Amino acid sequence: MQHQNRVDVETGEGGCLIVRWDMAGGDHVDLAVGPTPDPRDHVPSARVPTSAGSVRLAVPSPGRHYVSVSSGGVSVVSATRRVPFTGATNFRDLGGYPTASGGRTRWGKVFRSDLLHALTPEDLVAFDGLGVSTIYDLRRDEEREDAPGPRAAVHLTIPSHRVGDTDPGTVHDRRAGEEWLLEDYRSILAVAGPVFGRLFSGLAEADGPAVFHCWGGKDRTGMTAALLLTWLGVDRDRVFDDYELTSSYTTPDSLAKVVDLFVESGIPRPGALGMLGTPRWVMAEVLTVLDGEYGGIETYLLGSAGMTPHAAAALRARLVA
Repeated sequence: MQHQNRVDVETGEGGCLIVRWDMAGGDHVDLAVGPTPDPRDHVPSARVPTSAGSVRLAVPSPGRHYVSVSSGGVSVVSATRRVPFTGATNFRDLGGYPTASGGRTRWGKVFRSDLLHALTPEDLVAFDGLGVSTIYDLRRDEEREDAPGPRAAVHLTIPSHRVGDTDPGTVHDRRAGEEWLLEDYRSILAVAGPVFGRLFSGLAEADGPAVFHCWGGKDRTGMTAALLLTWLGVDRDRVFDDYELTSSYTTPDSLAKVVDLFVESGIPRPGALGMLGTPRWVMAEVLTVLDGEYGGIETYLLGSAGMTPHAAAALRARLVA
């Protein structure tokens, strides 16, 4: 099996970048940093032994930075997956995932997020700096009225279960809450095909980067991201990893507040915790349903979603390097 070179980037104290790698082929790695995913825009920053495995890099200015790591004739571009906004805790880049074709999903092309209405003025400057040309809002109309977004958006509602319509007796413990999630995702798969088709066809034709979001960036957004990454050829384990990341970016305080709201509506606390989690088995099961009941991602997109073969191919060509 061919070695899969991997580079991960996270923000460290003082705004530095912590870069970790698993590279094969050379005795040293060359690292360069730049403002775009294009290595031609990157400035050499460090050369260290490959065996070191990680390094801290100072960055020249605030903002989003991309890192290219080269070793033995192989170069991998990476960045922090989460864009660190104050008013959106789950805004992240879907770039950098290896695909079955031997490529990687392109950085800086598609983002997934939670609510955007609380972006601060400073956040909006950084948001505009990403060059986002289209925002896809997957929420219901009443949700948009309660928390209107700061920029014009395309409204593509994904029908999903409402917490207020849930019989509290059916989510008595955490497992039952997770099973509620599974039924919600199965329902989304059954009824939201045309929405996914419009969204993915739009992404295939986009003039610039795009972002799709719902309220928490977990369920409707999570299903959208899982289907998109699956079509692009990202392996299941990484699709599940991406789904689980939402829990990593959810602060204990924010989770506690939402759990309390669920409890106030009559849902037992253990059930609420299950409904608000990102259980790996749930996404695994719903993608198994995709394969078994819908014939796999290609059949789903060309059938239920109503995409044309041209649009589906263009989507992959645009988003995989």
